[in-house]
Amino acid sequence: MKIHKYSVIALSTLVMLYSSGCQKQLDIKPVDQVEQNDAIKTSKDVQGVLIGAYTAATLRGLYGGRLQSTTDFLADDGDFSYFGTFNEYTELSDKAVTIVNQFVEGVWDTGYNTIGVCNNVLAHIDLVDEVNKKRVEGEARFLRGMVYFDLVKAFGRDWNDTNGSPTTNQGVPIVLTPTTTIAGIQKVSRNTVAEVYAQAIADLKVAEANLDVSNGVYATSGAASAVLARIYLQQKNYAEAETEASKVIASGRYSLIEHFADEFQYPGQATHVFNTAEDIFAVQISNQSGFNALNEVYAAVAYGGREETYVNDQHFARYESGDTRADMFFDDDGEFTTKFNNLFGNVVVIRFAEMYLIRAEARSQKASPDYAGAAADLNVVRKRAGISNIVPATSAAGWIDVVERERRVELPFEGFRLADLKRYKKSTNSVDGDGNVVDTFPWNSPKLIFPIPKRERDANPNLTQNEGYQ
Repeated sequence: MKIHKYSVIALSTLVMLYSSGCQKQLDIKPVDQVEQNDAIKTSKDVQGVLIGAYTAATLRGLYGGRLQSTTDFLADDGDFSYFGTFNEYTELSDKAVTIVNQFVEGVWDTGYNTIGVCNNVLAHIDLVDEVNKKRVEGEARFLRGMVYFDLVKAFGRDWNDTNGSPTTNQGVPIVLTPTTTIAGIQKVSRNTVAEVYAQAIADLKVAEANLDVSNGVYATSGAASAVLARIYLQQKNYAEAETEASKVIASGRYSLIEHFADEFQYPGQATHVFNTAEDIFAVQISNQSGFNALNEVYAAVAYGGREETYVNDQHFARYESGDTRADMFFDDDGEFTTKFNNLFGNVVVIRFAEMYLIRAEARSQKASPDYAGAAADLNVVRKRAGISNIVPATSAAGWIDVVERERRVELPFEGFRLADLKRYKKSTNSVDGDGNVVDTFPWNSPKLIFPIPKRERDANPNLTQNEGYQ
């Protein structure tokens, strides 16, 4: 039997629809479509599909860890070295990614699978009872908007890239309706960076308006505001970034954990009850649903990891004396981060500390800078780390260096570096096993953009490839 692989953009919702009926009928007749009226008929059905969207986002190809690790590996300038057997990570670290890199393909596939399930929820939103309708729409819009933002950052040029403009540079395809038949597979083209950003913002604004401040482990209005703050910061729309970050900070819903180490799950800790007061949004992982891919790539063998990513002296030099964040490492004939020492630990996608860092950057860079406010925000984070208040910079350029340094010690290994170096217009390096620089890449190098996966372009000739890839 010949097995055909179809584009995940087209078939993601088919998977969800078929799965709902597979246990009810053993002898399923071959068909090329699913009757939606039979598959999803009630409010409860739609809410069940929404849970499927969270499950899709949790997979290790996306927010289960690979989105964060792949982008960090591509951006790394020698803070860590990879001595493992996954060629996908070696390619990323060397800035020599191929069009068949399976980890990059996994980000694309899992991202569009999540979007597809969200589209299915939104296509049936009128079936949801009035009590839950706004919440269900808000959660689906939150997931879809966040995924679109993360995909366009990885597969498209940065918003501020001067090789073209956001209105001309190619981003990723925008797909807003579910595909329900093989014949209806959508051979989509790529939308511009500006169009994808606009879609993400539109989705997240609906989510922000529809969701409550509290929603258990699911998306909240604060989570939507936090992603909007990220988007506006990447656009260098500092006024809006400050506004959105301030909404989260002023909500009173979140707070920094007293000790930095306690924000991260240690081995053996119960995972299903572990969301902290600092977690704005975390994907829930258990030994029933998979494992934390950040543990796999970063943790030592003693804590379930593969012990293949060694942290270098260059990274440790970034910490000030007395900084407790420098204690988050484990020595096993090499240094390994301990942030992800629980194999089944939840992956925190948005932490409250990031909101202070976003607001500090926005305040220091906006048209009428607020340096005192920026310093106050950074000092909240620094106080938790056990170090003294910063010496404030006296210029916008100086403040960029201050904020960047703080982000590199607060947020390492959490998936922020690629977007940061592009926003700060900093170069990065590939290094050899001894830490020697092999090559240098400017922030807008096409080598710092993921290729469109070969499988996707084979299935859909309308997808153009990024510069430098075949």
